[in-house]
Amino acid sequence: MMQLSNMSKMVHDKVSYNDPYRPMSFYCEGPLNSLAANKDFTQVVVAGRSVFKILNIKEDCFTENINLRVGRHINLTYSAADVAWHPSDENMLASAATNGCVVIWNLCKSAKSKQATIYQEHKRSVNRVAFHGSEHHQLLSASQDGVVMIHDVRKPTVCTKFGVAGTDSVRDAQFCPPSMGYFFFAAAYDNGTIQIWDMRRPDRCEKQFMAHNGPVFSLDWHPGDKTYWLATAGRDKMIKVWDMVRPDRAASPNLIHSITNIASVARIKWRPNRKHHISSCSLLVDHSINVWDVGRPYIPFASFDGHMDVATCIEWREDCHVFLSCGRDGNVIQHVFSEAKRPADHVNIAGVDISINGEIGYAYFDKKDKSTSGSSRSKKISKSRQFTQASSSLNVFQNNFSQEDECQDMLMQYFKEIALEYKLQGMSLVDLCKHNGVVASNHSKHHIAQMWNNLAVIYAPSSQPNVPNHMSRTGPQQDKQDHSDLAVKPTLKRAREIKVVKPFSHVDTFSGSNEESSDVEGENSEVEKSVPEPSTESNFLFGDGGEDETSSDLYNTGGIVNPEHYDWINKAPPSEAFQPRHELNPMTGTHPLTMGESDLALSTTMEPAPQESHDQSWEPTLVVKFSYDFEIPDYSSTVADLIKFLAEQGDVQTAVSMLTVLGDQIRTKIDEAYQESWFLAYIDLLGRYELWTVANDVIKQCKLMSVNSLNQESTVIHAMCFKCSRACERATWLCDKCKRILNLCSVCHQPVRGAFVWCQGCCHGGHVDHMMEWLSVSNQCPAGCSHHCEYT
Repeated sequence: MMQLSNMSKMVHDKVSYNDPYRPMSFYCEGPLNSLAANKDFTQVVVAGRSVFKILNIKEDCFTENINLRVGRHINLTYSAADVAWHPSDENMLASAATNGCVVIWNLCKSAKSKQATIYQEHKRSVNRVAFHGSEHHQLLSASQDGVVMIHDVRKPTVCTKFGVAGTDSVRDAQFCPPSMGYFFFAAAYDNGTIQIWDMRRPDRCEKQFMAHNGPVFSLDWHPGDKTYWLATAGRDKMIKVWDMVRPDRAASPNLIHSITNIASVARIKWRPNRKHHISSCSLLVDHSINVWDVGRPYIPFASFDGHMDVATCIEWREDCHVFLSCGRDGNVIQHVFSEAKRPADHVNIAGVDISINGEIGYAYFDKKDKSTSGSSRSKKISKSRQFTQASSSLNVFQNNFSQEDECQDMLMQYFKEIALEYKLQGMSLVDLCKHNGVVASNHSKHHIAQMWNNLAVIYAPSSQPNVPNHMSRTGPQQDKQDHSDLAVKPTLKRAREIKVVKPFSHVDTFSGSNEESSDVEGENSEVEKSVPEPSTESNFLFGDGGEDETSSDLYNTGGIVNPEHYDWINKAPPSEAFQPRHELNPMTGTHPLTMGESDLALSTTMEPAPQESHDQSWEPTLVVKFSYDFEIPDYSSTVADLIKFLAEQGDVQTAVSMLTVLGDQIRTKIDEAYQESWFLAYIDLLGRYELWTVANDVIKQCKLMSVNSLNQESTVIHAMCFKCSRACERATWLCDKCKRILNLCSVCHQPVRGAFVWCQGCCHGGHVDHMMEWLSVSNQCPAGCSHHCEYT
């Protein structure tokens, strides 16, 4: 014998495995909008924009019986948005045409066209048609023009109109079951309201209430006796069940059940002989048909697949184990409950979460409760309701306060204070980094402060670098070392040319070594430091060791040039006092003292000054040219790795702050998926600490569209008219429907067009300044209701 440990796997709906019904389907070669079965469930009519057929329902297949889209003049009256089969006459159908017509079909007609009567009173497309449960000759139609009509199929004209043309569209309308209210029907509107009408009073509705936040697409009365339930479904992805008490009573309905779907709900239908089961199909996304138990609204009781596109209509058999469905994929499918999927069998039966205060909550399936309940409890619960009897246990774990807890509380407090003190805009990048570094240091986050300070140094505006001090060193070993030091630096070219003009009182030489540091950024006077005068005690070599023919005339024993005895005009300048390391350039007379491709290149040039006559002495000009190649390192990849490391450690506050401050400097180095997850996590933390302003600033500074648009959604709240419950979209103080002026000030009795303040006790209010002035001298409500109001 099977155990009841897993009731969702059992066929506990009295479905026999020997049931003669089998799953089957039929393709109708076009999208389908609606279907309806006859009272014996032997035939089904399917309708769409290009399909209108009657199929025979056999044990193992569907067969086509009649194609109603035939005749000489096929027009939009053959295109149906909804269809209904007459409850007692097997040969009569009604369809809601997309051109605003309501068509009565007579299958007994001998002609090819089976259209019997066409009602053309509606001005726009008709959304629903339905026959009365007792008075079968009465046909209800709901249209986009905002009017509901009741037609007498025995007459060629309309009987009664309900509503005003041009108002909100009517999406669905259904007669109440005879046991609930013989003369009543319900209508669903695009503005989210449900209206209950009495057929005997077409001038106004008996009851109206706001059911959904958006259009109501479908409604269905519960078929059970003395069960005054009305189910509604809409674009807000909700299925709601209302206790209507009795439609003829003025009491407001109570919301008793609510079911959330993953998409907008297009159609709902109560399951026969199962008080708490209701089926639904979605308008978009979800192609499955779900059967819900209203006592367990978060997971479907059963789910049925088969459609390749969304389902559009559901029709149940009276035995409640078989139903038909049609969809936009053009298929008609018969579903059998024994083939249903049970989503509850695949859900996780345990859950865990942690609060911002470090508390851990753990919920799990309670097997002990089911085992100790005994067989007596199982007998009291019907098998169809055991799906709703899932039980679980919840444990909350909280550590005792200790030093670690105090440290954790302090870290949480630091998070809030740092979030409030950090600056993400309004200053330069360097100033932002320095400011945030000071904030982190003030809260004992010294390693974070050091990171901010490093960023300030890395991204500081680059200035012209100085010539390195080690360029003044001499000797082949030092030159080799300098070359190895500079060769690793990338290239940033700088050049400067300095000219020094002075008469030669002695030989100017350039030794290539310098006791002072060479600073090309200094004034011209500092060039003398890089071109020192040789000492008179120095001895210099000429050429390869011997003197040339002019050396005896040029130099005395002390090695000093005597300019008074030298012919500067007819003879060449004296030779260098050192052996050139590279060959002189014959065109410019330049000494390139190159030390590598990316090192400092220094050259000297002797240029004659402008001469007015040959009698004037030559005034030489010493031109010192510096060119040096350096590289500014690119730290973007390193900074990106740092931000990723911080995020992996859970410090999304620092990661997001650095990412926001650096902006385009670093954004392209990190994948946008990572950035989005960090921003969303930080915004969620700010929301938990109620730092709404900081969260809004973070959202505004983020360049990701998915994050930047978070504060641009659901920013409009429409006031509701207290009389007709219609949203005041044009003005908050005027209802467009009933033309009633709302929000009157209790002091000046004028409409409030700006900020409105009211008392939560008596709900009277008015202009902010008027109410402040009144309540400053009296605590009585200015509306005269005798309530004691207080302005805080």
